[in-house]
Amino acid sequence: MQRVGYIMIGSRKHKGSLRLDWINKDLSLYYEIDEKEGKGVRPVWVPKNDIRVAEPRILRFVKDYGDKTSENMLIKGDNLLVLRSLVETFKGKPEKDKVKCIYIDPPYNTGNAFDKYDDNLQYSEWLTMMRDRLGLLRKLLRKDGVIFVQIDDEEMAYLKVLMDEVFGRANFLNCITVKTKVSSGASGGGEDKKIKKNTEYLLLYSFSKKFYKYTPIYRGIPVEEYIKEHKDDKVGFYYTRVLLSPGVKKLVKELDDIKIYEHSKYKFSSINSLVKKGNVSLRDAYKKYFDKVFMVTNAQTSLLEKINNVIPQKSKLVSYDYIPKTGKNRGKEITKYVWNKTLVVWFADSAKLEKEGAKKLEEIGTLWDDISWGRLDLEGKVSFKSGKKPERLVARILDLVTKTDDVVFDSFAGSGTTGAVAHKMGRRWMMVEMGRQAEDLILPRIQRVSQGKDQSGISKEVDWKGGGGFKYYQLGESVIHEQDMNWILKAEEMAEAVFLHFQYRPVKAEWLEKENMYLGKHQSARYHFSLSFASREVKTITADLYEKIVAGLDKEKFKHLTIFTNVAVSVPPEALDDRVLVKKIPAAILREYNLL
Repeated sequence: MQRVGYIMIGSRKHKGSLRLDWINKDLSLYYEIDEKEGKGVRPVWVPKNDIRVAEPRILRFVKDYGDKTSENMLIKGDNLLVLRSLVETFKGKPEKDKVKCIYIDPPYNTGNAFDKYDDNLQYSEWLTMMRDRLGLLRKLLRKDGVIFVQIDDEEMAYLKVLMDEVFGRANFLNCITVKTKVSSGASGGGEDKKIKKNTEYLLLYSFSKKFYKYTPIYRGIPVEEYIKEHKDDKVGFYYTRVLLSPGVKKLVKELDDIKIYEHSKYKFSSINSLVKKGNVSLRDAYKKYFDKVFMVTNAQTSLLEKINNVIPQKSKLVSYDYIPKTGKNRGKEITKYVWNKTLVVWFADSAKLEKEGAKKLEEIGTLWDDISWGRLDLEGKVSFKSGKKPERLVARILDLVTKTDDVVFDSFAGSGTTGAVAHKMGRRWMMVEMGRQAEDLILPRIQRVSQGKDQSGISKEVDWKGGGGFKYYQLGESVIHEQDMNWILKAEEMAEAVFLHFQYRPVKAEWLEKENMYLGKHQSARYHFSLSFASREVKTITADLYEKIVAGLDKEKFKHLTIFTNVAVSVPPEALDDRVLVKKIPAAILREYNLL
């Protein structure tokens, strides 16, 4: 790793940046894929523009599951090549349809291989693998999008600097520490002379901090439990935010000594006048006129005695709301709790009532130590040794940065937890996984989710009953084979591949498809079209057919047409419309990868 900052040498000022350097940084890695084992094998260093790592390939649709209108996608294939394809596909899409949140849990490079992952990548290989994928992932994010990358302490420092380089250090948001296991007692586990690991990390970056908006989330802690845990915490029970009266500053600091008393102006018997004045019940009068009835004084009658007259105390904990009419918090509903004859006060935005009782809301920070990692094999009925993450972990991530219908993406899908959670939470999702686990683990898991048969993980918390669906795709073959078009592909697949290479999207045109020709429309140039025609038979685009094509596209008010073809065009170059350009394939594609 090299660090270059501002350095004064004599009178010269040198400007630089923090960056990583490693062997073969200027190259990429091509992996042959072992479909049976579901991992990359025999890595080969290749130029970054090598067709084997740089080509966007078609995503071949296989089958619909559940709702056929669903946009959710499960894709089987090498995630680098899938990312190449998705980047081209997403160009020109509206912001709302781009990815809001990426969560990936890549191999940690620890030397302890997962059953389903090759996790024994060496340092340069690992950094290259991550660099190439992170760069493409960034291109999928919308302007206010964010990425979470989970990692352990072996590579966290290197990953942080790498992500600074890819996303920009200014867009770093947080490093979240996740407690993954409880430190056990003496078990003889320190033979390697290292402290036992019980945490991992989430590095959080925005596409652009300028557009990123933070919305805090809270976790609920039972109020009784919270009070017991914090009864000696004077800071936690200093009522500086509570609107009672100026006398609040005179409150003693010990919780058990805090009392709230009746306002001297309104004796207990006087509450009846407020009942008549407001035409409300006795119970509602206490809520409506709380700020008039009660204040801190030296009186001897406790608030609890009065509350019991209007709110039956069925347990140790009583709660009610009121809205102050004066002060900086006027108009805001305030929730109050009485516990063991002590008034405990929080604003309504920091406490809530649930079926099991009242809970104090505590803002989630960067230490996540309250998520259970036990019996993860039961979640989704999928066993994924050492690599599986809890549904509640992913749910918290999505709660932090997404809302309903946002797009969530995971390119290291593993057992499919990200998609399962996103589906249950009403988010759109895309996942990529290679090898058998795409079909053996993820596909049946998401089917159970959409059918409502998966009641594990967060299902009960979100009241999941089933619904929705997804589409299953497989990464297609290269459009090039031995310096020629890949004739294994169908004509329409070949056309789609050509369009991907040159940033066009397929457009339905039946009048052309009858001639085995396919139409594409440019992703960003509105009136730019392309035509793809490839044939192994000896055919030409005749003058009559050419005139038919131009006449048909005139209806679309086309400004430019590129014809991609491997056959002759029997129209003299000088007779071509000024708006028409003919490009030969596969030569046009081969030039993209310096193969000609």
